[in-house]
Amino acid sequence: MRQDQGFQEKQEGGGSSVPSAPAPRAGFDRLLSRPVPLWSLVLSLLLVPVAAIGTGAIVDGWEKSGAVGRAAIALARVPDTITHMFKGPAPYYGGKAEKLPGGFTLEASFTDPGYALISPFDPKRGRSVVRLMRLSDGATLHETVPDIAASNAASRFRSALTDIRRDKSAALNRLMHPLLLADGSLVLHDSSPLARYDACGKLLWSIDGIFSHSTEQGPDGSLWVPYRYPVPREPGVKADFWDDAVAQVSPAGQLIKLDRVAEILERNGLARLWRGRPYLQDPFHLNDIQPAMADGKFWQKGDLFLSLRNLSLIALYRPSTGKILWWKSGPWRFQHDVNILDDHRISVFDNNTLMGYPNERVNGHNRLLVYDLATGAASSPWEQGLALNKIATRAQGRGTPLPNGDAMIEETEQGRLVRMAPDGALRWRYISADSAERRMALSWARYLDPATDGPAIQATVNAKCS
Repeated sequence: MRQDQGFQEKQEGGGSSVPSAPAPRAGFDRLLSRPVPLWSLVLSLLLVPVAAIGTGAIVDGWEKSGAVGRAAIALARVPDTITHMFKGPAPYYGGKAEKLPGGFTLEASFTDPGYALISPFDPKRGRSVVRLMRLSDGATLHETVPDIAASNAASRFRSALTDIRRDKSAALNRLMHPLLLADGSLVLHDSSPLARYDACGKLLWSIDGIFSHSTEQGPDGSLWVPYRYPVPREPGVKADFWDDAVAQVSPAGQLIKLDRVAEILERNGLARLWRGRPYLQDPFHLNDIQPAMADGKFWQKGDLFLSLRNLSLIALYRPSTGKILWWKSGPWRFQHDVNILDDHRISVFDNNTLMGYPNERVNGHNRLLVYDLATGAASSPWEQGLALNKIATRAQGRGTPLPNGDAMIEETEQGRLVRMAPDGALRWRYISADSAERRMALSWARYLDPATDGPAIQATVNAKCS
């Protein structure tokens, strides 16, 4: 028979038993086996939902709750912080993609006179960089590593939408849609402060706030960038509501104007387009602002084409009067990248996304549509090429029609950038991938034409950086 657990058993050959220390788990086992009063169990079960509701209420109104609100936001961000710790900074594509080596491949019989401004993730540096690439041979003529830390250090806003130092550090900032100015400097953001850096990456200025998606320069030099209020202005919404606005910024870094999308729709009698739908945290998703550089048949110099992805809406907007002159929802679905082709036509990169599934997906392939405001007709000149090359980025994406009938297409999520003829022939191809041929997302490349962008290209090439 076993002796009491507080004593050792007798050794073979006799001898008396001696006291010993309790078994290591004895005290812990007794603690676990203690009876729990029913009232304490019921109370605990009642307190869990009360605590959850209370925390949720504080999070929704965190900006009015002082230190308690900031603590609630920090607690709510714990899962995201843990995810970042294990995920790593590289923007790897999570789906299936053809195994291809990273870098530039050129069709030998074609010479592209242009340049591309790209911001791929560099595995060696462990962060994204901006590269000026010559498209006649794929050579990188200049590389900029912007001082993101300097911009983030100047940021003071707090938001339930993002934590700048955690989510948009130098390693995680994707340097979206870099804009190259005439002196070789760059304007950059990534749902983060808007910042201008010289050609060597030194911070020139930054504007605090959440700037996202496209960056374009208008005919008067103003920068037009989608903006999202860190704390929503729309009454009665949750703290993480995406309250989008059209931001006008001077090249010197002065915020000239913010024009809320909700108010633009309201004063133009179009609030029903989003208020007539179930509540969404992201009802508008302003992803492109394209300024008119000259007068057209339906617009004036300085007017803006706005792309609201989550309404599948393109609108022609006159910021000087606050009026929407024209708008259309469809035939595009969850589109990106509006371009003005001439005095009456625009192009639209149509993601052609189906949303009525547990996981949204592309309906076969993306489309690059041409819409004629004079006739109301839409065409798809690159349909064959997009289908043949299986271009299918679920979100984001860029489509730039080129003078000879080709188009530069960015399949953002899959990290593929191509110059493609309408029949699908590829003039050149750039793949963003690591040494194991794992694809990494691109961040909205820009085609540069020496005829219009020559001074900016030359200033970048001539920059002397230590």
